[in-house]
Amino acid sequence: MPKDNSAQAKDLADQYLKLLADQKSLQSQIDSMKQTLAKFCEDNQVNELQSGNTRLKVSQGDRTMFPKAEEQGRREVMDIMYKSQEWKYSVTFDIVKLGQAFDKNQLSEDLKDKLKPYIKSEPFIRVTTGKISYD
Repeated sequence: MPKDNSAQAKDLADQYLKLLADQKSLQSQIDSMKQTLAKFCEDNQVNELQSGNTRLKVSQGDRTMFPKAEEQGRREVMDIMYKSQEWKYSVTFDIVKLGQAFDKNQLSEDLKDKLKPYIKSEPFIRVTTGKISYD
């Protein structure tokens, strides 16, 4: 790196690293707020909140998860799927789509029974926003 650019390069790197740190902090605050929103909605038996002309829809529940690439049991799940011939859920072996297919009962009972030892349930909270139209 040319010497005349070293101060600018350091400044750019510092700015980028600060933004990354801020992003982590903001994500932590967002995750905490999602928990607060979910609890409020559960306690008040609602799933939508409104602020001005914006609506927040809060959904929560449990979803089926299978072992990620580096986790124990992943190879076994892949082998079960490839042997099952239910290729539409395993061509690229998308673990998220497999979990969704499991939750939506789109897999055969035999295949679901083989996969059950590798399942873990993970809670989720999803908050979506949308503008309210008063037309």
